[in-house]
Formats: sequence, C-alpha cells, structure tokens
Amino acid sequence: MTLRSEVTFQIGCDIGGTFTDVVALASDGQSYADKSDTVPDDLAAGLLAALENLAARVGLPLAELLAATTRFVNGTTVVTNAVAELRGAKVGLITTQGFGDNLLIARSARNAHRDHHKQLSLPQIVARENVLEVPERIDRKGRVVVPLTERRAREAVEALAAKGVESIAVSLLWGFANPEHEELLASIVEAEHPELFLSVASRLHPVIREYERTMTTVLNAFTGIRVAEYTERIERELAARGLREPVAFMQGFGGTSSAAEARQRPITLIDSGPAGGVIGARALADRLGLKDIVTADMGGTSFDVSVLRDATPNVTRRVMLGERFLTALSKIDVLPIGTGGGSIAWLDSRGVPQVGPHSAGAEPGPICYGKGGARPTVTDASAVLGLLDSGSFLDGRRALDTGSASEALAREIGKPLGVDAVQAAAAVHRMVVADMGNAVRAVTVERGHDPRRFAMVAFGGALGLFAADIARSVGIRQIVIPAEAAVFSARGLLSSDDVRTRARSVMWQGGGAEAVHAALKELDAELVEALHTAGYSGDRIDVRWEGDFKFLGQQWELRVPIPRRDEFGEADLVAIQDGFAARYEQEYGEGTAWVGSPVVLMSVRVTATGRVDFFEPAKQELTGDAAEPVGRRRIRRAGEPEVDVYDARRITAGARISGPALIEHSLTTVSLPAGWELNVDGWGNYLLTDTARTTGCTGEETA
Repeated sequence: MTLRSEVTFQIGCDIGGTFTDVVALASDGQSYADKSDTVPDDLAAGLLAALENLAARVGLPLAELLAATTRFVNGTTVVTNAVAELRGAKVGLITTQGFGDNLLIARSARNAHRDHHKQLSLPQIVARENVLEVPERIDRKGRVVVPLTERRAREAVEALAAKGVESIAVSLLWGFANPEHEELLASIVEAEHPELFLSVASRLHPVIREYERTMTTVLNAFTGIRVAEYTERIERELAARGLREPVAFMQGFGGTSSAAEARQRPITLIDSGPAGGVIGARALADRLGLKDIVTADMGGTSFDVSVLRDATPNVTRRVMLGERFLTALSKIDVLPIGTGGGSIAWLDSRGVPQVGPHSAGAEPGPICYGKGGARPTVTDASAVLGLLDSGSFLDGRRALDTGSASEALAREIGKPLGVDAVQAAAAVHRMVVADMGNAVRAVTVERGHDPRRFAMVAFGGALGLFAADIARSVGIRQIVIPAEAAVFSARGLLSSDDVRTRARSVMWQGGGAEAVHAALKELDAELVEALHTAGYSGDRIDVRWEGDFKFLGQQWELRVPIPRRDEFGEADLVAIQDGFAARYEQEYGEGTAWVGSPVVLMSVRVTATGRVDFFEPAKQELTGDAAEPVGRRRIRRAGEPEVDVYDARRITAGARISGPALIEHSLTTVSLPAGWELNVDGWGNYLLTDTARTTGCTGEETA
C-alpha cells in the first residue's frame, strides 16, 4: 500500500484478559482490524504485537501507520484486574480519629449475596496497621471543631512513610464540606514524599457518604502506581515507534480522558473495555435506526451484557466492584458473568457440570491453542464440535489441537458422567447458552423490560457461535453482528467523545440557591478549562448540569437535569421540586413517589464533553450477489446435519444466507442455526433474523 498524504488513521485498542484487540479506521472510510495474545505481565508487549499485526493488514510499516495516526484510544483491564486480583500498591490511609475501622465495618453486609453463609469479611485493601488516625474534626457545615495541627499531620505522614507504604490515601470525616485538613496532609506528602502516590478524597470525590468516599479514595491509591507505570510505558513505546498524538484512555462511565488525568484518577478506568463496547453499540444503533438494544460481548474471560433504552446507555452510581467493594464510582451498567471462550468446564462436588468463572486466560489459554493448557474450556468444546476450523481460526495463524481438547473433555467431563467427548462438548455448549440467556433475562425481564422488543448487538470474538441460540432462548428475533465484531470494543473506543465529570455535595431543601449555583459554576469552569487544555475550542464543548435529588429519608437519589444558565436561581430548583414526584414515578412506576415528603438536593454534578471528529466507515452499494459456500462441515451435535461453510471475505453487501450455516471470518466464526436468515448491509454488518418466529405489534410471539 502506498500511503497518500491525505489518508490518516484513528486507532482503538482494547486490552482484554485473553486477547488484545486493535482497530484502525482510515479517513477514507476503510477499516482494518487484528488482535494478538494479551501478555498479562507485560500488557504493552501484547499491544505492540497486535499493532504489528494491524500494520501488516493496512500494508504499512508500523512506524508509518503510527505517524499517520491522529487519534489513539486505549481501553485496558489494568485497573479491573488489579481490583479483582487484589494486586496493587501498599496503601496507607489517614483518617479522622475514631474512624479507623471504617473499611472494616463497611456497610455491614460484606457482599451482594443474600445467603449469610456466603457473607465473608471484605479483603482489606489497607492493612489495619497502616490506617492512621489524626486528631481533627470538621462538622457537617464545614466548621472546624478540632483543628489539625501541622505537627500531628506531619507525624502521621512520616509514620506511614516509615512503614514503607507506596501510596497514601487521605479521607477525613466531613472533609468534602471543608478540605482544609485534607489539603494540609496532602501538602506535606507532596513536599516531603513526592515519590508516593497521593489520593485525596476531597479532590477525587467531594460527596457525602463516608464509606463510599473512603473506599473510592483507597482504591484510587491502590491502583495508581500500576496505572502510572502502564500509561507511561504505553506513551513511551508508541512515541518511540512514531505516534505523534497523545494517547487517550477510556473511562468506565463512557468517554475518554488524557493520560495525565488517568494517572490522577486511575480508578475511573475500571471496566473501560466493556464501556467501549456499549458506546460502540450505541453509535451502531444510531446508524441502523435502532432504539432499544441489548449489547452482548463474549470474549476470552467473560460475557458482558447491557441494556440501552432509546439508544442511551444506563450509567449506574455507587457501583459495587466485584460484589465486594461499594464505591462512589459511576460507570456504564454492564452485567458480567464468568462465561467466556477461555472459561473452564468442570464438575462440582455433586458431579454437576459447571462452566466458569475460572478462566484459562491468555496464559496458558484453551487446550486447543497448544500453549500448555490442561483444563477444558468453552473454546475447546467449540473446536471438538466442529464449530471452529484450524484453517480459518485467527486467519490460519494458529492451528487448533482438537485431539488434545477432545481427550481433556472426555477425561474431565465425559468419563465421570458416562458420556463421550462430543457429548461432553455439547453439554458445555448448552450450559454456556443457558448461562448467557439467564444474564440477558437479568438485565431485561428482571428489570421490567420485555426482551422481545429489543434487538441484540452481539460482539466479541467468541459470541458469533452462540448469539443466535441465546437470542432464541430469550425471545429476541433480531441480531446485529457488527462488521468488526471480534474487536468491537476496540472499535467502540473510536466512537467515544472526550469527557470530564465532577461532583460535589451541596445540600438544599429550600431558600436561596447561591451555594448551589456557585458550586456548579466552579465545577463548570474547571472542566471547560481542562478541555480547552486538551485542545477543544469552545464551540466543540458541551456542558451538562445535573443534581441528585431524593425524597427526605430515602437512601438513594435520582439524577435530574439542572438548567445551565447565568441567571440560575431558586426558582429553577423549586421547579425541579414541584416536578420531582412525576419524574420519580416515570422512572420507578406509578404510585412509587413519596407524595408530600420534602424533596432535597444532595449533590450536583457537571459533565463536560469535548466533541471528537469521528471517521465514518464507508458504505458499500448493495450488489445482491448470491453468497456461495466454500464447503460443508459436519457439526457434531445431536441431530444437526452437515452445514454450508462461507468465507466472510467472499460475501458482499446485500448477500443473503439461510441457516444452518457457518460464516468464517479471519477473527471470528458466526453460527447460523436453522430458521435464521443473515443479510449483509452496506457497512458489512451481519443482520440476523429469526424467521421461524414472527412478532406482532404487541410484542407477542407466534409460531
């Protein structure tokens, strides 16, 4: 390929638990994608290997590709893994005297389980001996009751430094109402121990609720050093290879931030990969005219599902991380279950087959990868069933050892159950479909949504084999498998704007609104300036004001838009109070509002968005050419015949395929069962319809 000077690229990279996915979208609308094994102990190495593969697909040396790149966005599991594996910095916590057991007491219940036998004490991110209390007290109105002296502050900092902590978290009672004492401690750390990572609650999340604020501050300190090392390494390696633009990092609530921001607030990168997939699905739904969608992402280690009503992602607040740590974080609502291509199949103590949550990961990976795996996985079962083919898997770059996979399934699953390897593999397949179908029901039926009214956007390298079966099990009859399905979370990163968001506690029940307006204006100015610094002009910055309101006595708030205007005042807040009951019932159902109870404002939030110039994919003319199979293959599941096999590279826009069939792409395989029809649109997306069912306007199915 000879690079024309006017052609530039935007690159998205999602580092998952098994594979590192990369996508390059060119300014002329062409799209390129590839992947490589993730290297758990050196994420940058896996990224660079994937980029080399990508450059080969583009037809350029990597240095030339990166030199022509105008935007590079990274989603990473580095924070998610640190929290899940409890591998992070040695943290010291400074808190108010008498409140050193805050993290131990937590919110009483230790996790989300209702079974008290599973209620275990939380793992301690901070060892109790590294929690130091200082004599200070600020009241709820921000007045200093007990001053913190510089001597006592310095003693606490020096004591933690002597204990060899790598980072310090500072979270004092009512510190969000008056950060004076927290700032004193922070100034000493910054002056005397700049080598320590510092996380200050009043800087990170100055919002009421002591436990959530402290836990978020501690997790920020826990992950900070690892994120700093990772982001600096990524920036350094890419710059050395020709990248001239700054690297942007995806945040869990949607939207990217700078590397500097990521190093200050590393905890915001939690679940950034799944967030990229949801944002990408929203952009795809807009392009296709879909409003209500279920997003489903099956990679190597997990299956992630989310719901978008009116093509709007649901952002949850006070997020529980890993069913253990209740935080003050906001992030896109994604339900993960431990069912991915690398999830291990096993028998429990009763002899009942199970799949996941343990995964073979990137190292050693599934047995059929030939990298030393010893326990059978979902991918091994798919290979044994004939759903995967060595000649097309990863474009033929990896031969699949189906024999070893078959032996392991027979040994670990088949023999104890009295069945052969193929029957064991089929059982694994059925269990995976059942587990993922239950996850879809959890985010639809259990939340009051009828899944039959939704389309499914299905992506991830492994999901093409299961999407139609899952959809049929829950009554969904329309599936969109994106053109870049195998690397779609990476593609979704390129549909993300640059976003900054901040919140602050400002309580109001009535009277003058000066304090509320002042807080909103201050946060507004801070975020707009941050985006100006990032290179966005004023006409490319959108700002949204919101407030968290509730009925007095409730535990949870409802986020409500606040008008952003210079003459904002009491009347604006009163109008929100007057309309709050109706808004509340619109969200939670008729009769749920606490009519007559006072409505109070707990905190305000400002979100500033820098609008990115996205590259749009080229749309092809629909040719209507018939798709011709390249062969046939026996699928080794009971009652299934030989099926036609299609090479995705030979399928043109407008083609139509009826199941049963397999469509083999270089990075994924799509299984099209009997009764399903596949159409290829102008952007190369696969649109699947369950023709065995029809749906009337009421959403009721008929055979």
